[in-house]
Amino acid sequence: MDSTVIRPISVILILFASVLDQTDCANILAVFPHIGKSHQDVFQPLVEELATRGHHVTTVSFFPRKKPLANFTDIVIDANDLPPMLYNSLPIDLFNGANPIKDFTIISSIGIQCCESVLGSSNVQKLLNSNEEFDLIITELFTVDCFLGFVHRFKAPFIAMSSSVLLPGNSDRFANSDNPAIVPNLFLTYSDKMSYRERFFNTVATFIMKSVRRYYYDVAAERIARKYFGTSMPPLEEIAKNTSLVLVNTHPSLNRPRPQVPAVIDVGGMHIKDAKKLPADLEDFMNSSTNGVIVFSMGSTLLTHTFPDDKRKMIMEVFSELPQNIVCKWESDSLPNKPNNVKIMKWLPQRDILAHPNVVAFVTHGGLLGLTEATFEAVPIIGIPMYGDQGTNVRAFEASGAGVFLSYSTINKQSFKQALLTVVNDKRYKENAQRLSKAYRERILPPLETAVYWTEYVLKFGGADHLRVASVHMPWYQYLLLDVLLGASVIMFLILYVVYIVARRITTIILPYLTIITVHKKGD
Repeated sequence: MDSTVIRPISVILILFASVLDQTDCANILAVFPHIGKSHQDVFQPLVEELATRGHHVTTVSFFPRKKPLANFTDIVIDANDLPPMLYNSLPIDLFNGANPIKDFTIISSIGIQCCESVLGSSNVQKLLNSNEEFDLIITELFTVDCFLGFVHRFKAPFIAMSSSVLLPGNSDRFANSDNPAIVPNLFLTYSDKMSYRERFFNTVATFIMKSVRRYYYDVAAERIARKYFGTSMPPLEEIAKNTSLVLVNTHPSLNRPRPQVPAVIDVGGMHIKDAKKLPADLEDFMNSSTNGVIVFSMGSTLLTHTFPDDKRKMIMEVFSELPQNIVCKWESDSLPNKPNNVKIMKWLPQRDILAHPNVVAFVTHGGLLGLTEATFEAVPIIGIPMYGDQGTNVRAFEASGAGVFLSYSTINKQSFKQALLTVVNDKRYKENAQRLSKAYRERILPPLETAVYWTEYVLKFGGADHLRVASVHMPWYQYLLLDVLLGASVIMFLILYVVYIVARRITTIILPYLTIITVHKKGD
């Protein structure tokens, strides 16, 4: 065919494809109202990728983008009466003596505080009073559900995202099993294989947290939501049951296998991007570390430099006795009695450091993002969990044979040094980390593409009711088969009763004859 004919046809096809692509673009609202920066780090890659693919994304959060992005609009939450943002802000001692119930109540209370402050903020009010229309809403599934009022306001299908394993009670809306015999409560420090004592406390803690959530925090959230979304809003519990699916920042290789319904999708590692080149001075330090490098960081929320003096001295004494070099996140300008083999930095390019081949171990608080990066790069860990899901995360890593769990309250020089020597010198930890990394990386699709696929899947079908199991709308007594057991018990009782009546009747008839026979035999 003549090239002069082909060229116009090509242009027409390109324009046609462009029009088709535009018709497939959706208007998406993402609501991420938690004050923790690490949560936003999980969610941000998805909404940015959706914008890159042509969807129009509006995000409500405390952490707007620093640079503009096409098709992306940030609505900054301008509330003033909130706790400090959970980003390089909390001292270590704040969690000294913390316990699971206290963790749960603190996190839930922050959720309630965010409800009132966020929904009452001027920028959010402008959105609620606007004429905007959305094809899909993305919400964070974490503490309370007051922000599900956005679903009622804009009448759109919605999906949820979770930056951690699901909290107690959050599985119920999907009828997803969180049987405490095999699913550890994320506020505890258990793995999936629990002793009798652990299963007992796991069951009790889960029951208490679910009950307090349902009859206290959810009631408060319902009251606040009705204040801002109107009394015609259905109960938040009913809205929650219509969630199309949830994208969870987990993977069974790292977070341990657990039963999941089709609406629960693993997308763990979605935030991981290709490693970047390290700054020159850090690169030189890493390359010159012939005995390897140990990375020490307590995450993006905790301030490492606030370690109590006794703990700091103990940690540094251990580091000074090791042949490895140490890269340490330390927010202060100076570190008293800093060993020569320790390099301090106020902020670590953690993902990029862990990708360096000289890294031999990672000392961490057990945050899921850091453990995900360690898993991805096959780095064994020493975990010192402080709060939240960190204990469960470290136990899961330990269960894979690629890490050691240390308790902050009991850690001492001997236990810390022994853990480091074991992880660094015992080849099995590195081998298990490599095995874990291979399993974690092996997917049908990369996690971000998986998240995009399922998001667009819900857009395509205007929801995903067909992924919802029947037990979502089933009364609890039916789900537990208590009505069936009652019916079976009644039938069994009736059968036994009939047998009793028949046996008694037969006995009444036969007994006189037996008596006569017995008397005759005695007479003979």
